[in-house]
Amino acid sequence: MHRCCSGLILITALLFTIALTGCLGKSSNNPGTGGVQSVSLNPTGNLSLEVGGTQVFTATAKDALGRVVIGNIQYVVAGGTSGSPAPLSIASNGNACAGTWDPAVSQCAPGTSGVAIVTAVVNGVSSPPTTVYVHVHIDNITISSAETVPPPNDCFSQDDTWIYQARAFSNGVDITDSVGQLSWSPTNGGVLTAVPYTPPGQPNVLNQIEIRADSPGITNLFATVSGTTSSPFPFTTCLVKYIRLRISGSSGNSISLNNGGSATVDATVVDTLGFVLTKPPLTWSTTNPEVAAFSTLTNSTGSNGATARSNLGGANLIASCTPPTCNIGILPGMPVYPSNGVLPNGLEGFGSIFVDVSTTGKLPTYTAWAATTMCGNAPGCTSVMFSVTPGTTPIQSTSIVPRTPNSMMANFQSSTRIYMGSDQGLMYVDVTSQSPTVTEVSTSSTPCNVALCGKVLAISNDGKLVVVSDNVSSTHQVYLYNSGTNAVTDLVIPGVTATSATFSPDQSKIFILTDAGTMYVYSTVDAFASVPVASSVTEAAFAADASFAYVGAAPSSVAAFSTCAIPGVPSVNVGNVNTAGLPIQLSPSPVVQVDQSDSAYLDQDVYALEPPNIQVLTASFKQNDIVDGQFTCNPPTLKSFTAGTSFNLGQGNFVPIYSTLVADGSAMIVVAQKVPAVLTFSPTNGTTTAIPLVNNGAPLAASSSTDGSQVYVAACDAYQNNDPNQPCTAGSVHIIDTITQGDFQQVPFINNSTNNMCNNLGGDNPPLCVANLVVIKPQ
Repeated sequence: MHRCCSGLILITALLFTIALTGCLGKSSNNPGTGGVQSVSLNPTGNLSLEVGGTQVFTATAKDALGRVVIGNIQYVVAGGTSGSPAPLSIASNGNACAGTWDPAVSQCAPGTSGVAIVTAVVNGVSSPPTTVYVHVHIDNITISSAETVPPPNDCFSQDDTWIYQARAFSNGVDITDSVGQLSWSPTNGGVLTAVPYTPPGQPNVLNQIEIRADSPGITNLFATVSGTTSSPFPFTTCLVKYIRLRISGSSGNSISLNNGGSATVDATVVDTLGFVLTKPPLTWSTTNPEVAAFSTLTNSTGSNGATARSNLGGANLIASCTPPTCNIGILPGMPVYPSNGVLPNGLEGFGSIFVDVSTTGKLPTYTAWAATTMCGNAPGCTSVMFSVTPGTTPIQSTSIVPRTPNSMMANFQSSTRIYMGSDQGLMYVDVTSQSPTVTEVSTSSTPCNVALCGKVLAISNDGKLVVVSDNVSSTHQVYLYNSGTNAVTDLVIPGVTATSATFSPDQSKIFILTDAGTMYVYSTVDAFASVPVASSVTEAAFAADASFAYVGAAPSSVAAFSTCAIPGVPSVNVGNVNTAGLPIQLSPSPVVQVDQSDSAYLDQDVYALEPPNIQVLTASFKQNDIVDGQFTCNPPTLKSFTAGTSFNLGQGNFVPIYSTLVADGSAMIVVAQKVPAVLTFSPTNGTTTAIPLVNNGAPLAASSSTDGSQVYVAACDAYQNNDPNQPCTAGSVHIIDTITQGDFQQVPFINNSTNNMCNNLGGDNPPLCVANLVVIKPQ
């Protein structure tokens, strides 16, 4: 490794010869601006060439103003020992031979190993030299530690550095000193930083590199020279063992904020050797971006600030090691979610931070947008959507909807965009603009994988990704639309229809449920794959620490499926609980507590809507630490998963059209078909209050504010002949105040003629189109 003296003496002698030989050109610039001032040679620096190999050199001359000067280029080679030719010959056209050219400059006869110095001269001005190392054929290259003492561990903690070396061999003979500078490359660049290293006092040692461990993960390192590449050399930056969270300046795992307030969450990240990462590559997430969200979703500072929005309610905040930016290169992906436990400094850390957002002032005033599906697919029929805000002039604005929507969902990270699905393609409207206009993702309605036909099932927490279920095409598909890039990911799910979808809070996974009882898992790093669950599935909702999702299944159970995958299994079933009925909708409480019997576990209640009841389920779970040498995920452990009391809502076996857990988990809003009321269930005392709709309205759709103080219900207020099986003759959006327990305003769509939300529906006496889609715009 240290045999460098002969090479160093040779190169020094060559450079000295160049400096003293006038025929190589003048190193000083020509006077004036029109003459040659500089000459550049390409390739530049160092070059490695096998004997008998060829290389094309080019040179460019420029004047003082940087303009190219046409002149006679002379290529000059220095090198070789006394009485022997240089190991490189170069023709006047710049074609170089590691040996000797034939008279036609077409065949290169191999020469001997050695070092040559090449310069280009134009009008007496020389280029900087290029050093060419000519060597015999390389059979293989090996990589090893260049340190006297080998590394003590199989992985390197963040910011550790180590010197490695590569050695080149020909027929078993080490020829490293003759091959020149080696280049280095990792397969996963984020895992390490590699910088060529020259030992002090040994400028001719060109085979070493300094490696610094960066982000946790695995990679292979390669050394290359003269077209030969080494075998892969594995390198591991120690993986994340655990993550623990604390509220900056506070103890406990919960904090109360007024809307507009903020809190800083600190994350302690420890690797498998016990080292605390100073630059942890974390993903910051919230279970309810309407209530509290991080403005920066990724950073490596170990802390982040979450801001409480104008919407009131509860949310869980977490930080995770999420591939592909953390635990890089491991397949299946190996995310690590936060867990309870003692920190290296002796303080207590947590697996989730609960934020309760309230206000000391006036409650927010919400605005809802309503649309209709009643155009159907009638040719030429268009409809409108309109906004509703409490007040004397409730209809603030209207927009033409060019395609009949079948679904409507708000982008919860911001208050700007509402998406609408349709059989002819995806649409959206930026509702905060002065003149909201519905935009089609594609102006063409075919093909569906371009127009994105189908229903909107979910929107990611950052608002960029939209999941659309296409049951229009002959082969059912799921489209993942990226609003930032307009890119579309097409997921084929043959023979089944996607019925619901849920993003994990860190947005690394999407759990897609189908009408055949299977769950498909989309991942940013793993292959798209399915998991059998039951004969049918209803809904998935992620736990507070994001490590698993609750999945409702027929006939009466809820399962817990891990967010992470193990080889061959995209999601692991880690626990089940039997329920009293079919769990149609699942609402995990944002209130998460440390288990009283074992502080390593978190306890979370889940409210399962099982008409005619709501049942309380309780899960006690924890994340397991990763150990050194482990390269597959640890699914969470459920110590217990129990079914508690069922509470009858007093409405018989209803069909829900909307339900949501609101505020800090202190109430659940339920709206059902043919139940002319908004039902509010109190988990605290198990009671249900029914707030009746004016005109005995029959609910068609509903949306609640995050605090549950206002509920907007699109309803039919009158039927022909008072027969609910007949067409609706009057409809409105009811604004219900759950605090004063009243339906205080009913807002019909009003225009100057028919008050019909549809245009060109056809027929002599077309039916009245009323609102049957509604969504509250986040604040």
